[in-house]
Amino acid sequence: MKAIVLAGGKGEGLLPYTDKVQKEAITVLGKAIINYTIDGLKKAGVKEFEIIVNEKGNQIEEEVEKLDVSFETIVQKRQGIDGAVLDGMEKIDDDVFVLAFGDIIVPAEFYKSLMDTYIMTGRQAVIPLVPVSEGTETYGLVKIVDNKLKVVKESSTLALGGAYILPKPKDNFTSLLDYIDLLASEAKLNYFIWSENWVDIGYPEDLLFALETLLRRKESVISDKAEISKDAIIGKGVIVEDNAIIEDYAIIKGPAYIGKNAYVGSFSLVRDYSSIEEGAKIGAYCEIAHSLIEPFAEVGSKSYLTYSIVGKGAKIGASVITASYPAQSLSRPRFNKLGALISPEKVIKHGSVIEAGMKI
Repeated sequence: MKAIVLAGGKGEGLLPYTDKVQKEAITVLGKAIINYTIDGLKKAGVKEFEIIVNEKGNQIEEEVEKLDVSFETIVQKRQGIDGAVLDGMEKIDDDVFVLAFGDIIVPAEFYKSLMDTYIMTGRQAVIPLVPVSEGTETYGLVKIVDNKLKVVKESSTLALGGAYILPKPKDNFTSLLDYIDLLASEAKLNYFIWSENWVDIGYPEDLLFALETLLRRKESVISDKAEISKDAIIGKGVIVEDNAIIEDYAIIKGPAYIGKNAYVGSFSLVRDYSSIEEGAKIGAYCEIAHSLIEPFAEVGSKSYLTYSIVGKGAKIGASVITASYPAQSLSRPRFNKLGALISPEKVIKHGSVIEAGMKI
């Protein structure tokens, strides 16, 4: 069974960050967002992938090439999600296919449940449903009426889960939601409710929430190829990858992630659901809390970053502070604090104080 993976959106909720980096190529715990989707589908038995991309498709290709899968990228020609689905279906010869969104972070068991439900029920289509309590206007919603699904626009807390098994439509296809509604009305569709971890990445707070969700599931793993000072302190729930360097008297208080070739300077504190991604550098006497520092970013000494995201290759000067309260949530409030969204390759001058919720 082939999968169409949608990764062609503009990532508007993460602008201006996504002007340079495709949302699905953002790294969380050493893995691009889209690779969580593809890896989960692979474990469920999907072997071929048609990935719908935009003009930043080369970024997606670079990430997916890290996985051992057969894939092809297709530059989206038609508008919107429905157009992307049409573009993908042109490459599908099978009667049934998987349609998945490339911006969902969810355990691999989600995709296994999708496939198992399809095999066991014998229905032509399977849709997972996810209970949601915030930002319901940002999801496709459904209600269950007489044990059948009905697509609705409001007054529901059940969202479409972002990965579906569907029969290839024989007639003209114009709308994914209308097609799901049609399959439900014809009793060709089954569903299951997924109440475990599930994060739809659309806004800065979603990235931080995904970071927390993933780190809660992780146990301590310290690479024997990492260079850790005997005077450094490594707490519980800490992952340290190959060739990372942690200098004298640095404290890594878990849950936290230190990626490959990352550097944490002397007397710095990395704590509470923070991730220092591959090749990123944290200077001496810094404090990093509830933050995602993307690959090859640099944070100058004596800086304090909290509830913030620092883009790939960005350079943060010395003694920079990000305020995080009160939160300036855009759509799906997950925290009572929210710091800065600093775009890739941005340079922040020494001594800057960045107000809560700033997008740079």
